[in-house]
Amino acid sequence: MDIYERIKQDHDAVRELCAQVEDTTNRAEKKREQLFRQISLEIWAHHKVEEATFYEAFKKKGETGDAFEAQNEHHMLNNMMDELATMPVDSEQWQKKFGAMKELLDHHLDEEEEDFFPKAKKIFSKEEAQSLGKMFDGRKKVTLAAITPLEEIAS
Repeated sequence: MDIYERIKQDHDAVRELCAQVEDTTNRAEKKREQLFRQISLEIWAHHKVEEATFYEAFKKKGETGDAFEAQNEHHMLNNMMDELATMPVDSEQWQKKFGAMKELLDHHLDEEEEDFFPKAKKIFSKEEAQSLGKMFDGRKKVTLAAITPLEEIAS
């Protein structure tokens, strides 16, 4: 799996988790908390690994502008996720903040897939894209294992 397919796989998984959150009601507090925790872990691990592999490789090819813009979007998303983590998930404020975070997330994912990937495909050979995909996958597994709370692993 090349880097584009691997990143898209993560994007699709997070889109699905967000859709599941949107389908919950305020009465499904535990389910919403569980989904949000899963989204948080996925997004955080994805960002760190994507920045260390894909964006870093992009910068090494002299293409810094897009990589820095994408990293800034990661920071904004992480800040919004941190704010959401401090709010009750059954509040209207949480729902509005989640909606705003999802809007930024959708923008970021679409921009990567529609603008960033085509540029990268002109810069990286197929072999480089395959190697980056393999590196991304390995690092993502290790990162997720390191940050997942033990009680979630046991269940």
